[in-house]
Amino acid sequence: MTSTTSFTSPASVVVFTTPTPVIEHDAELATHDYRRQLQHEISQDLKTLSKVNTVKGLLAVCADWAVISVAIYLAISIPHPLVCLVAMTAIATRQHALLIIMHDASHFRLVSTKTVNDIISNCMLAYPMLIRTDSYRRNHLAHHRHTNTDDDPDWVRKSGHSEWEFPKTRGELLAMLTRDLLGGGFISSLRAVHSLGAKRDSQRGTIDRGMLAFWGIIGGALLVTGTWTYAFLLWFIPAWTILPVILRTRSIAEHFGLANTHELNASRNYHCNWIETAIFAPHNVSYHLDHHLFPSVPFYNLPQLHSRLMEQKLYAEHSHQSDGLFGMRRASVEQDVSPMANAQA
Repeated sequence: MTSTTSFTSPASVVVFTTPTPVIEHDAELATHDYRRQLQHEISQDLKTLSKVNTVKGLLAVCADWAVISVAIYLAISIPHPLVCLVAMTAIATRQHALLIIMHDASHFRLVSTKTVNDIISNCMLAYPMLIRTDSYRRNHLAHHRHTNTDDDPDWVRKSGHSEWEFPKTRGELLAMLTRDLLGGGFISSLRAVHSLGAKRDSQRGTIDRGMLAFWGIIGGALLVTGTWTYAFLLWFIPAWTILPVILRTRSIAEHFGLANTHELNASRNYHCNWIETAIFAPHNVSYHLDHHLFPSVPFYNLPQLHSRLMEQKLYAEHSHQSDGLFGMRRASVEQDVSPMANAQA
């Protein structure tokens, strides 16, 4: 068990826990089963909000791929560095958006039929990013069951690494994200691909035939048409440079710089402006606390779930809500993870 560090800013006291949570909290709050009580209070709404709407999910997938297609078309049609940069950025944001929907599919929230859910998720969301839906599911469900503990694979993977220790100064945060942008996130991307792209059943081997067939077809088409250089520039380069910046920012926003003493402050919601939403928080992923409480609710129903939860005094008083990602004059994620910069302002 490791120690807990408190840092006092002009606005509040922020408690940082690294790497495992230490509960130093009022006994009543520490033992309170918030999730169960909230589930009881909104049980009827929860049943309605948990229903899968296949049309909404697939329309979101198609919309993301449409943006990617337009960006690729413009980058090829208008061979200008600025156009290419804008296209690469747009593609990276939609790669992230596809991963968010794949995350929903890992909870079987894309299509009601589980087999069809995974086929569509793999072919349209996971395989293009060189990962597998079921491999991601194993990791992610363990994260849900054991959030921010030694049994949480996400938490363990980041524990002991200085880059995931907070608080940090604003300069340290910027340097870390710049390193990712310049290719430093490439190694972490490879590790993620390896851990989430392989099977765990030794009798069936580690190579997924579906992914092999998928990339065999795509790779063959790229070679025959002579467009593999475009694929490398417009698909893989954004995935190895811009996407890691987005993923790190979102990961920090979801579980770091938090008191982590009970289930309503072990993750947060961060209510973004439209620019932050377009880049870092597509498909309502910023309602992360609400998703942890009730993962049965698909992404398109999270705003309604949040509105219903805010009507509950228990949730309204004890949940961690941030007013966006960046901003030192409001209750943003940046204030939580970089209070030193806030104190100096």
